[in-house]
Parts: sequence; structure tokens; C-alpha cells
Amino acid sequence: MFPDGDILEGLRARLDEAADYALLNGLLKYTPQGRLNHAPFALTPCPIDPACQHRMEALTASFNRLAHAVARDRAFLEDTLAPAAAVDDFTARLLKLARSGAGNQPIHLAITRSDYFIHQPAPEAPPQIRQVELNTIAASYPGLAERVYRLHRFLLQDTPLERRLLANDPPPVIAEAFAEAFARYGHPGARVLMVVQPGESNVFDQRLQEIALRERGLITRRASLEEIARQGTLKEGHLLVRGEVAAITYFRAAYGPEDFQSEDAFKARALIEASSTIAVPSLYAQLAGAKKVQKVLTEPRTLRRFLPSGQAAPVEACFAALYDLDEEVDAGGRRVAAWRLAIDNTAGFVLKPQREGGGNNYFDDELRRMLTGMTPDARPAYVLMERIRPAPHQAVLVREREARAVPAVSEIGRFGAYVADGEREVINRDAGYLVRTKERDTPEGGVSAGFGYLDSLLLTDPGDP
Repeated sequence: MFPDGDILEGLRARLDEAADYALLNGLLKYTPQGRLNHAPFALTPCPIDPACQHRMEALTASFNRLAHAVARDRAFLEDTLAPAAAVDDFTARLLKLARSGAGNQPIHLAITRSDYFIHQPAPEAPPQIRQVELNTIAASYPGLAERVYRLHRFLLQDTPLERRLLANDPPPVIAEAFAEAFARYGHPGARVLMVVQPGESNVFDQRLQEIALRERGLITRRASLEEIARQGTLKEGHLLVRGEVAAITYFRAAYGPEDFQSEDAFKARALIEASSTIAVPSLYAQLAGAKKVQKVLTEPRTLRRFLPSGQAAPVEACFAALYDLDEEVDAGGRRVAAWRLAIDNTAGFVLKPQREGGGNNYFDDELRRMLTGMTPDARPAYVLMERIRPAPHQAVLVREREARAVPAVSEIGRFGAYVADGEREVINRDAGYLVRTKERDTPEGGVSAGFGYLDSLLLTDPGDP
């Protein structure tokens, strides 16, 4: 590792240039104090082996189909999530709302993001793709992912590395899927309703997607769940908010209990589900991304219930091992409960609750504390995942114009855009990528949570050292 001072001395001029470029070109976010600043970014693109990149990109279509098939199998979802719902109030409320929904919209629009690490358990081991999770709701950062790619393209212009920077522009591909679903809804004067959190700090990422939608002739209105409860109505099956028909309701919020602090929020979610609006996602599609569902899908027989063998095999190959806490696993020739094995080997596991949005997982000593103090009744609300060991690389990370050179790891997400009309698949595309780079020893990686840095991909060359 190079000393920070040596790297920063050489990068000082480009650091200021990069921060100014970010501010001029929309790579922006609000700080927790409400100030406008550039989003945290890596000055150095993340290196990736081209074969790994191609495998991740090729997986998107299969994961889109898998999520759609699971969402349509309501009995499977309810059976799978019943144990968690018995002890987790939020999961129980979502399931109850899903059952009561009467919209039955035949048009399915999904914007997904499947997140991966390049797993390398030892320096001499070949790199392997391991999926972290599939996001079926509020798959964020398509807009800022394009802006950080544009920043790196600017910085690497006229250098040998420019040709190896992997192009990235998710918003137009996502907008194409929206336009297709909107046309099938058949109400030309309708709007796209974006469900957002009050005081959203990541508003610029959302605005960039709004701009891409407007370029396709789709006008977006923004509202919180509470505003929808107060200002929304049903008319002839349509969802009207402030007197306008919402052809598509696009969730960039409502993925966690923090978005449901009032009964009005639940009322709004029920209103959306009862209408003919194309919810992105519907409640069943949202539940298809739950951790308990992810665990069950790692079982080969279950996976092949939803995907043919030819598509299931590469999907199965990228799964990390997942366990229910009371599941018996092999421990050196004896069978023990997974939670007991994790207590004895905290470095080998991650404890995950039924939550989305980052910052919810437990690692190392905190994992041991949680498992030791957990009652048997609470265990069904969690899963244990094999700890993925990402391949490290050198990075220069920039936050509020301050840069640090550190050993880093990167989580790589592939956006998917999917439209189906009943059983017929209309659009199924990979829409680009998101890279979140963080310090090697930082467990969580969310950008909004303050851990990660936006990044782009640089294809490695066989001759690179």
C-alpha cells in the first residue's frame, strides 16, 4: 500500500478538478446537515476481470425472470415467509396488505438490482462471483452511477486506461421499460408517481431518472406515503393523487419500517395495492426479495421450480451459502444448529434480518452478542449467510473534497429492467451497473448510510501487474 501523503501529493490537482467536475455534472447529494455537496466517490475505478463482468451481466435476465416467477406464486411466498411473519411485525403487515390487495394488475414492471462481490477466499484462489442480495424495491443509484462513470471517463481521457473503462448509462434503459409499461396501461394523460421519503438526501439520483422519463414523454410526480394517504383516491379502479391518474407507482421508499411510522403510511400502501396502478414493485414482488426467500431459493429443487435447469445452473453457482438459524449443519463431522456454529466462528458468517436498505446486518462480535441473547422464538426472523471474502484492490476515496488512499473492496450491482404482460415477457434487459467501494475492513457498504463510495468499473488487461 502506498502512503497517503505520497499519493495525495500527486493527485492534489486532479482531486480538486474531480470534485469540481462532480459538482458541475450532477454527482450530488445532501449531507446530513442539509448542505449540498458532491456524493462520495472513488477517484480510482474498480478493476474487474472481463470474464467476471460478463458473467454478472448475463445473470440479470435470469434473476429478473426468477423474481417475476416468485412474485406470481403467492402461496409459495406466504408459506416461505410465514415463520418470519410470526415474529416480525413488519413482514406480517406487508403480507396482510398483499393478501388484501385487489388490483390484480396484469402488467408487471420491475426495476431490480442484483448485488455481487468477487469472492476470493485466498490470494491464490480463482475469483468467483457471489451474490449478496437481489433488490426488488427501490434499486437506487442508476442516475449517479452514470455520473461517476462520466467523471472517470473525463479523468482518464487521452490515457491508455480510457478504452478499458466500462461504459454505464442505466437511466435510459430503465426509462424504456417505463415507457413500454405506460403505453400498455393505456391512459395517455396519466403520470408516473414516485414514492419518496420526506427530506430525501439522495434526491439528485432520483431527479436524473425523472429527467430520463421526461425525455420519453413521461411526467413524474413525487409524494410521500403520508401525502398519498391524504391526497389519493380510487376512481373507477384508477389511483388518483392530487386529481391525476398514476399509471405507474414507482417506489424509491417504503422498503423498511422506518417508512411506516404512521397508520397513514400503511393506508397509502393498501390504496396503491387495491388500484390498477402498475406498482414498481407490487407487494408480492417486494416480498420476493426478502432474505427468507433468498435462502429458500438457494435450494436446488426450489430454484428449479421457478427456472429451467439451463438458466438455474449459473444462478445457483453464484449463491453464497444461507442457513436458517435452527437449521442443522455439518461441523467437523457432527451436526449442530447453524446459530451455534456461527457463535464459534463469527468471522465466517453474517446475520441478516428481514430488512432492506443497508446498515441492518450483524458481523463479528455484534453477531455473537445478537445470537447469544436471542430467544428461540426470535430466530425465524433472521438468516445466516456465509461471509463473502471480496478481492481487495487499492483505491483513493473522496468525501467532501478529502481523499484517502486505502485498501478497498467493491460491491457490484447489475440493474435489471423487466416488463411482462400476463405470462408474456416483453422486455428483459440488463440496464447497467452500480459500484460501491469501501475500505476493506468496513462491514457495511451503503453510500447513503455513510460507508460506501460510488465507483465505476475498469476492465483488467491480462498483462496488468
